[in-house]
Amino acid sequence: MNRSGRSAIKTVLTAKDLKSFVETYNIPEQFSPALPGPNESAECTPDRIPLYTLAFSSCGVRYPLSPFKVSLLRHFGVHFSQLHPLGLMRLVHFELSCAAVSGEPSVPLFCMFYKLISDGDWFTFAKRQNSVSKPCYTFMPTSTYTKDWKSRY
Repeated sequence: MNRSGRSAIKTVLTAKDLKSFVETYNIPEQFSPALPGPNESAECTPDRIPLYTLAFSSCGVRYPLSPFKVSLLRHFGVHFSQLHPLGLMRLVHFELSCAAVSGEPSVPLFCMFYKLISDGDWFTFAKRQNSVSKPCYTFMPTSTYTKDWKSRY
């Protein structure tokens, strides 16, 4: 993902790729999905909202956006297309983590762990330095198995 700016991003999708994307992620035809022209960049216009396929294929975003995602975007006053994919991944991870512990994600809870920051003309979510809770672990193992695990079984 180009970090120099969203306006510098040019599409590499073909019409066939777009059709496959729309079918795979159930994007309604009423939105009139279309590829930008060869010299057009991924910018919002009054009648167009750019969607980055990476948000769907790598970040776990799905249509329709969950009420939590919509509330969070409204809270911060940013548009879906302004979020860097890593920020989207943090948002989706938080939402899934809440579901895993039978909890409901909320904007105030999310804000206890993350803050919105600007990264050029992208926005992303960064971990708060002074989190209210201690981490669950103090290190991240590189593997769950020791190197000689096969010989021990």
